[in-house]
Amino acid sequence: MYYYDARVDTTLTIMPKSHKKKLLIIGILFVVFVIGLLYIDKKWTQPTATNVVSSPYQITKQATLNLIPTNYSDKFVSFNYPTIMTSDETPKFNLPIIDIVNMSYPDAQSWLLSVEVSNIPSGTFYDNEAYQARIINPTTYQLSQVTINGMSIPIFTDKTASGYSRVAFLISGNYQATVSLIGDDTSGVGPLASTMAMILNSWQWQGAY
Repeated sequence: MYYYDARVDTTLTIMPKSHKKKLLIIGILFVVFVIGLLYIDKKWTQPTATNVVSSPYQITKQATLNLIPTNYSDKFVSFNYPTIMTSDETPKFNLPIIDIVNMSYPDAQSWLLSVEVSNIPSGTFYDNEAYQARIINPTTYQLSQVTINGMSIPIFTDKTASGYSRVAFLISGNYQATVSLIGDDTSGVGPLASTMAMILNSWQWQGAY
C-alpha cells in the first residue's frame, strides 16, 4: 500500500534560504552592472566640457598680434607704425591744424592713434592748447621728458586711464605735432608702449609745410 509522506514533499518544494540569498545578490549585481554600462555609454557619447568651451579666437588673435613696422609718410611727417593698425577716416579740420592722421586696431579696448600737426608761429608749446590743457592739470597728467634722435620730447601720461594713454609733443620751428596713443591689450600695455616708441624713434619732419 502507498503512503503519502508530507515531510518529503515539503523538502522538495521549499527553496533553501542560502540559495535565495545568492539569487538576490546576483540580481543586485546585475542591476548595478547594467547601470554602470548605461553611465559609461552616456559619458562616451556626450561631448566633453573641453570640446564645448574651447575656442580658437584667442589663439588666432595672439598669433596675428605683431609689431612689424610699416611706414606712413605724407608731405608733413613720416613715421613707422605696426602693420596691425589701419588708417581711419580723416575728419575735417581748420587752422592752426594742417594735418591729421588717425589709425586704429580693434582689441579689448581699441588702440587709437591720432597725429595732429599744427602751424603755431610762436614756435613754443605755451601756445599749444593741447599742451597747456595738460601742463596745468598735473593731478591728471604726469609729465616726463625723453630725448630721441636729438629731440627733447615731452610726454604726458593720463593717470586716470585704466589702460595705456600717452600724448607726446614734437616741435620743428613753427610746426608742432601732437601724437596721442590710447588703448589696452589682452597681454597688457607692453605692445602699446612699444608702438609709441616705434613712432617716436622713426619720426621725421618732411619739408613741405
